[in-house]
Amino acid sequence: MKVSFDVRTEPWIPVDGWERPLASLTEVVACAHRIRRIAGETPPMTAALYRLVLAVFHRVYGPGRRADWAGLWAAGSFDRVPLKEYFSRHDKRFDLFDAGFPFLQCPELPAARKASVAKLIPHRSVGNNVTLFDHTTAADRVELSPGEAARWLVTARAFDPGGMKTPYLREKHSVRAPCNEFGVVLVEGATLKETLLLNAIRYAPEDERPSTTTPGDAPEWERVPPSPHPGARAADGWTDVLTWPSRRIRLLPEVTGGVPVVAEAVLTPGDRLLDELPDAEFMAAYRTPTAAGGRPKPGAPMLPVRLYPVRGIWRHSVELLLTDPRAEERTRQRPRALKQLAELVRQEEIPAETLYTLRVFGQQLDAKASVVEGYLEDEVPAPVALVQATDGRLAVLVGSAVQLADDAGSALRSLRNEYRRALRAKAGASLDLGYWPALARPFSVFLREVNEARLRGLPETRAAEAWKRVVTGTAERAAETWAAGVVARDRALAVLGREHAAFRLRLAKHAKNFDGLVAKYVMKETSQ
Repeated sequence: MKVSFDVRTEPWIPVDGWERPLASLTEVVACAHRIRRIAGETPPMTAALYRLVLAVFHRVYGPGRRADWAGLWAAGSFDRVPLKEYFSRHDKRFDLFDAGFPFLQCPELPAARKASVAKLIPHRSVGNNVTLFDHTTAADRVELSPGEAARWLVTARAFDPGGMKTPYLREKHSVRAPCNEFGVVLVEGATLKETLLLNAIRYAPEDERPSTTTPGDAPEWERVPPSPHPGARAADGWTDVLTWPSRRIRLLPEVTGGVPVVAEAVLTPGDRLLDELPDAEFMAAYRTPTAAGGRPKPGAPMLPVRLYPVRGIWRHSVELLLTDPRAEERTRQRPRALKQLAELVRQEEIPAETLYTLRVFGQQLDAKASVVEGYLEDEVPAPVALVQATDGRLAVLVGSAVQLADDAGSALRSLRNEYRRALRAKAGASLDLGYWPALARPFSVFLREVNEARLRGLPETRAAEAWKRVVTGTAERAAETWAAGVVARDRALAVLGREHAAFRLRLAKHAKNFDGLVAKYVMKETSQ
């Protein structure tokens, strides 16, 4: 029996806020005004599916000019005619199981190299690929529906960890797929239509826009299927990056009980991206590493901002949200969609009072970067009045707020470490779980209050003072909770009392430093 699954028309993309939980590729675009968001089974899947849909959107609609973007924004829905025409031009490229052009796959991979399809799923354990989530053995049979297989295919190409793979011939080693290198940043609007447009940067390959995009740019389904041999090359442009073939994959369908399933697949090394990430990848933020004293390291390349467990992405709000004419493109770089959003506010396409959400996706790998230890998703508010502000001093204010949190966290670590050092014992449990997660929501409030103050022409001192109280209060509560456990265990009250007093002195010093920075900031603001 011939098996077919057309991703253009078959429902397979998980969505929220629509009449059905799954939508086809056509429906995701054509009905984007009625859909709330794409919602994958894991954060990396959500990010990978957004990148896929954005690649389709760019090839169909551009938009190449500001007027094109404005017309799409003002329309109630996306015009279905160009979407239908585009899919018709590439009619044979969207069948998941086509013999010659299987969607996002390498048809020349030999079936003899097949393994369980669970190799596409990071939280499934297969053979030596032990995970923290699952205890599946190589003998266990995993079956995926065509839609599930399509979702994990897209995800694996963007987020598959590095390490040893089944070789096509001899090459076993593969670098981790590009999206493991950074937090994938998405500007989220009220509907999927808004979200797609807010992340649709100017796209006109014939005019080489965005930067590094060439007239030869195209997503993988418009290209000749890749050779099974792994390679390394520079990207042709933005949609090439969005659909980057980091792995060679071939799904092997079968029919069980009259129903098509995928139980086996071939997964081998693919192409290594030769471009520097800040030049090619626009859904990420970048910053130059800092030396002692907080100054950027001379000559150091910008590194992507990544997600880490416990400590929230809000700690990188300066890199994500804010611009500084003196620092932009030299010591930090915002996601391209944020830079474009600032332009749209200045051109009055979007009101300055608007508040969006930055949603950031990633995953945590082990020390060898070959096993997925956890999935990560975080968010930070994006008040557009802050996004479009060109005053570099705003970055100083927000950066000082983040620094206060870092300093208080350092004081907590010193409390624990000095106490255990005095007792000549191991450092013991971290205090982070009682501190960092409690600051995410208050920091969102701080950003909103700073935004409101700027819109009303008022000083930001009230927002800064409230943030200081939250940080110091949270740090003190974390210290007290930890100390209560220490008393019950060690009964070393004299040592604990001394180190707790030292902690409070450090915390007070950091709060005083913050007050001085805020006062200096306000003085400069009022002198303008």
